[in-house]
Amino acid sequence: MVESKHLKARLSLPKIGSPLERVKRWLEVSQTAAGEGYTGHDAMIPKILSLESVTFEPSKQHPHNARTVFSFEVTDELCNMTGNLHGGAVALIFDMTTSTALIAASSEAFWDTGHVSRTLNCTYLRPAPVGTKVFVENQVVHMGKRLAQTTGLMRIGSPDGKVCYTCEHGKAAVGSSSL
Repeated sequence: MVESKHLKARLSLPKIGSPLERVKRWLEVSQTAAGEGYTGHDAMIPKILSLESVTFEPSKQHPHNARTVFSFEVTDELCNMTGNLHGGAVALIFDMTTSTALIAASSEAFWDTGHVSRTLNCTYLRPAPVGTKVFVENQVVHMGKRLAQTTGLMRIGSPDGKVCYTCEHGKAAVGSSSL
């Protein structure tokens, strides 16, 4: 059994720094928890992810315009019996990485206390075989007071490669409520 301090560290979002620093901190905390004995369903994902980029470019039309890009290599542990990225692994990777776009767009007292999934809709277009490098692009579509929507794309081989998987991810903010 893992000590609760590890789980608390995984659940607390980075609240300081630039969008890039906050996402890097999330990845570091997640990797550290996995390295210190956290064995939950999602423990291996932060260990395989490489952060490629974080952008936050708010505008009047889109005040929470944030995007994150990760890459990873499809390993045997992530594959189904046919040697392709497992659908459950696709959903888990999207669940975790699309959430980082919200971390990039968060600010003090706005989406800084954590969030949970409401919906996660994945579409599987083509397989990603073992050994393939995959790029995961995530973007904030909308962030309201309590609800948010993100999207994700996985591309094979390069940041502009063929799309193999897509997702829409609905999130709800948690923490103290003013209701």
